[in-house]
Amino acid sequence: MKNADIAVLVKKAQENKEGFGDLYKAMWGTAYYYCLRMLGNKQDAEDATQTVFVKLMTTDVEFGAEEHLKAWLITVTKNVCKNILKSSWNANRDDYENVEEQPYFLETSHKEIWSEIVSLEDKYKLPIYLYYYEGYKTEEIAKLLKTNHATIRTRLRAAKEKLKHLIDDEGGIENG
Repeated sequence: MKNADIAVLVKKAQENKEGFGDLYKAMWGTAYYYCLRMLGNKQDAEDATQTVFVKLMTTDVEFGAEEHLKAWLITVTKNVCKNILKSSWNANRDDYENVEEQPYFLETSHKEIWSEIVSLEDKYKLPIYLYYYEGYKTEEIAKLLKTNHATIRTRLRAAKEKLKHLIDDEGGIENG
């Protein structure tokens, strides 16, 4: 979808709500699959995605390009997921093993890797996701997360090292 098309969809959705369905169809995957990875279950991911799109409909931010919208969407999604994970209701839950649905972009051989990524600390999950699955450059991730570019590179390197050790400790991951 062209940047101008996204900007028109957002403006239409914010003004009269008629274009919201098209905007949702174009952008829901980015929020939903991130929520699914962070929260670990389909129901919470659906709720969080809905919250993100309610925030999108009510924001006063004007999006000039698809990249701006995606950056805003990822930042808000990250914050919504963090709030859910910090809530007292969620404190005693551990549903990572019950994730029923795998993102459309994951091949069979990547499912085992995702289970290891989910076990990493939060500061490693988002850079891994944004870099390897959303295709952001480290400079862009640093801007999104409001942190230093070198910090993102260090976190990616550390996450890869941790994943390597986790995979090696479990006898490796079979290639599909």
